[in-house]
Amino acid sequence: MTGQEERDVLFARLFGLSAVIHSGLLVRQTPLSASPSSATNPSCLGSYRELVDHLLALGEKKSWLRESAWWTIGHAIDTVVKSSVLWREEALASTLEVVYARNKDLWTPETIAITLKLQPAMPEHNWKKTLTPAFKDADILSSANFSALGRILKVRVACVM
Repeated sequence: MTGQEERDVLFARLFGLSAVIHSGLLVRQTPLSASPSSATNPSCLGSYRELVDHLLALGEKKSWLRESAWWTIGHAIDTVVKSSVLWREEALASTLEVVYARNKDLWTPETIAITLKLQPAMPEHNWKKTLTPAFKDADILSSANFSALGRILKVRVACVM
């Protein structure tokens, strides 16, 4: 593939995954009437995990696609949080696990954004354990964490300029 063709394929994947989220198929609880597999539940935890994995892989493939891929993960989290699917809690825990397993010592604006989405959705989680040693307080927006947040965000802005 040429460079342009590769970019087109990557953007098509991102668009397709985003369309699944925004269409509601990710958390649909009733089968589509035209679906040949009408006996099965249309959405499941496995599909959610696969979607997040694809988005993370897409973001790792090209640095210029990372922000958009993680933004889409944020939309997937919002969709699951607003839904009433039975696997909601497991999906959020799965997201937390995969995001912080890959980035435990590497904090980026994207991981901060995901943390800001997950903290209110998972108040029972031990955030102190997840956020240390990078942050002093369990609440990522605590004033005790401002200097760490500033360093993380400053490094990214300096790289862009």
